Amino acid sequence: MFRARRYRVLIIFAAAFVLTFFHFARSRDWSNTVPEESISIHPADPAHPNQPPTPNLGPVAAPDSKNAAPEPHHGSVTPPPTDKIIISPVGPNSGSKHDNNRFKEAVSDKPPVNAPSQDDAKDHSKVSTGESTVTLPPSTSDEEIDNGGGGRIPVDRQKSGSPTARWKKFPEQYPVSAAEVIKLPKVQPKTIPKLQAKFKDESSSNKQERIQRLSAIKAEFKHAWQGYKKAAMGHDEVKPLSKESEDPFNGWGATLVDSLDTLWIMELRDEFSEAVDAIKNIDFKTSLREDIPVFETTIRYIGGLLGAYDISGHRYSVLLEKAEELAEILIGAFDTPNRMPQLYYRWAPDFVAKRHRASSRAGLAEIGSLSLEFTRLAQLTKEDKYYDAIARVTNELEKFQDSTSIPGLWPIRVNAQGCSRYKSQRNGSPADEQLPASTAQASATKTRKAYAAPTDIESYTNLINRDLIADSNKHVQVTNTTQHPDESYIQARKQTVLSPDQCNGGLELPLSAASNKYTMGGMADSTYEYLPKEYLLLGGTNEQYQKMYTKAATAARKTLLFQPMVKGGRDIRFMASTTPITPGKPAQLTPTDFEYEGHHLTCFVGGMYALGAKAFGLDGDLELAAKLTDGCVWAYEVTQTGMMPERFRLLPCEKGSACEWDQVRFDAGVARYSRVDPEAGPQFRNGEDNYGHRLKLNAHEAPQESGRQMVPVPMPGSLNPHDSDVISKRDGFAVGKRADSSFSAATATSTPVGSGLENRDAPRSSSAPASPQVAAVGKDHLPAGMISIPQPNYYLRPEAIESVFIMYRLTGDETWRRKGWQMFEAISKYTRTELAHAAINDVTAQKPTQKDTMESFWLSETLKYFYLLFSDPSVVDLDKYVLNTEAHPFLRPVS
Repeated sequence: MFRARRYRVLIIFAAAFVLTFFHFARSRDWSNTVPEESISIHPADPAHPNQPPTPNLGPVAAPDSKNAAPEPHHGSVTPPPTDKIIISPVGPNSGSKHDNNRFKEAVSDKPPVNAPSQDDAKDHSKVSTGESTVTLPPSTSDEEIDNGGGGRIPVDRQKSGSPTARWKKFPEQYPVSAAEVIKLPKVQPKTIPKLQAKFKDESSSNKQERIQRLSAIKAEFKHAWQGYKKAAMGHDEVKPLSKESEDPFNGWGATLVDSLDTLWIMELRDEFSEAVDAIKNIDFKTSLREDIPVFETTIRYIGGLLGAYDISGHRYSVLLEKAEELAEILIGAFDTPNRMPQLYYRWAPDFVAKRHRASSRAGLAEIGSLSLEFTRLAQLTKEDKYYDAIARVTNELEKFQDSTSIPGLWPIRVNAQGCSRYKSQRNGSPADEQLPASTAQASATKTRKAYAAPTDIESYTNLINRDLIADSNKHVQVTNTTQHPDESYIQARKQTVLSPDQCNGGLELPLSAASNKYTMGGMADSTYEYLPKEYLLLGGTNEQYQKMYTKAATAARKTLLFQPMVKGGRDIRFMASTTPITPGKPAQLTPTDFEYEGHHLTCFVGGMYALGAKAFGLDGDLELAAKLTDGCVWAYEVTQTGMMPERFRLLPCEKGSACEWDQVRFDAGVARYSRVDPEAGPQFRNGEDNYGHRLKLNAHEAPQESGRQMVPVPMPGSLNPHDSDVISKRDGFAVGKRADSSFSAATATSTPVGSGLENRDAPRSSSAPASPQVAAVGKDHLPAGMISIPQPNYYLRPEAIESVFIMYRLTGDETWRRKGWQMFEAISKYTRTELAHAAINDVTAQKPTQKDTMESFWLSETLKYFYLLFSDPSVVDLDKYVLNTEAHPFLRPVS
């Protein structure tokens, strides 16, 4: 017999739990949870880089009349073959390269209808595609925020199956009126100074040698192309060792499209025609990948199609048609309140139908390197909307170019969300006055990330005694009180949550100090590269790009440029990088604030300075361009394989000094970064852990191998044993004090390798960070001048030969051809495989091993630049063409 008295305690507890549960569920508006990427986290918070973003911001407020989107058209069109639609996963990890669940299938309970009912109009789970109404999963939100993604996300076609969702065109949520569209300049192109040099007549012997070298380069290209055709035709890339295919760029055939204009330039007409036929079958309206990396897709696919269209004399109209087909999809990424693009665009209809917002952590190179492709498309199609899209980004970059920590340069990440009220105000929040006194008092508590809605009872139980308090800066905070927020708080909170329509500001500085890094290399490179090239493509009709380039080139020259100490007195230059602590505040930088490194991705700057010098008449910059280019050539020449490492450290000379070789100082630098016993495990390499953090060693100590331990030994030189300790870390960046002036670079610390910031979605596809399994580079393998090589890989990159090619074309100096040929011989020797060509694990090894990867830029850029270096200068004349960052040639306007 049931006795209530016996179980009264349990019954009371259960009743209290149920009442608390329902009270909590009703009073908590989970949809208004502020996305974590919009929350300004203090740099001291070490957990910040790895916290997954929360995708929901809250209900979308009704747009005002100015931004109101037109009603969707409801037609009667045959629905998709099945009544299933592939839906990309929604959640904290959606859009992340760690998310292996690429797609989920959602089955509609009702068949598609021709027009939504009155109830459907209020139901945000149903959207019109213009052809039918699709029922969406109830978990989808009303807004899609760009939380980032990865440039390379390989998709397994066999496991993923065939896609059933197809992209559909929707009316824009935030259209630009016809009167406000920024149009292509209609004025006559200016007369721009000639870029290419006047070349001397060629002797017969020199011509014969040049043609032989051209043939050798062409043979290597044919070998790689045939390997791709055999094992991966129609796929994005070939894996040269396993002889398989890989699809990291949506599976549309990245290598196929990327190689197209190279086939034409090398006069491989049959292969070109075959490739064009294959391109006709590409379906850009569907993909096995949930998002489209806008930057990589633009430079490889749209750039490849337009480059082939221009270089082939506009004979193949299908190339322009396919480029426009893809651009029509990508233009939707710009449909945001402030017209800043989502850089990882969800293409499926359920996401396209939502309102979009750009990322608060947009990569500089990704958002600033779309101008050439969209401008050329606008020129060819006479559609100003493509130019309008990128012109707005340029305008925003120009607005805050002078208000950064290094005026003239931009940090590697920018806040593109347009929500200025999300900016950090660390000296207090005036909005606290709007909240009830109890909640305003709690705003001084520790900053925490926003909580996603609990999905189980245990989570609710854990959260019962927590109150979330959000101030106007969108800091979500926690108190230990059991009192629930009253109605006045709820109303005040709703007033401080911004709707998407309020996020219509421009580009801003990053929210995090870790993103406030300044470099000319990865994550920034092509934004600077495109400034002079866009000027050339517009025929000099928009001086905005000249002004922006001049500011950037001057700032980099004054701040980042350094001369390294190398043997033989070779007068070369490199670009350093730095991370000032406070975004937006002009930095007072000292030598120890810089990372004195060489990066292969930075090697484009020699060619960029050369183009700027000739186009804009900048005295002295052509000489500087030669020194920058020769620095990368030196980095090829001094390794055992003749190939440049991906990343290495250098010792800078004091500006104005003779920069003579100092063996003692070099040995001290090497000792500072000498390797740890590789048998001790993969967690260390070159004195660093997996995150690139320096081991904490005093300046008078150097690691010495003794079994599996590190034994400190005295370092040569008279260094202060206390001044060069690694004293602090900010946002994962190690910070070092300055030692004596003779060792300033040795104490400079490095950016984390493989960190979530640097390599999560690195532009130009950084392939993969240096593998922890690769043995560290020992002292005996270090070239004189490199004190450490954290990343000894070679990924078949083109940046060094790109600058060599540009220097030859702009100066006519034959020494650049000799240097380029030496680079080619080394690369082809070690990278050739039975099937194609492969990247290299360690360029300092006597017998380097290969990596099972061959990115499309090997055929699109690297081999093309080698070929153009030895071609007649009339082939891809730089006074007629401008090359995008993937080496695709676009015709310049005739003045």
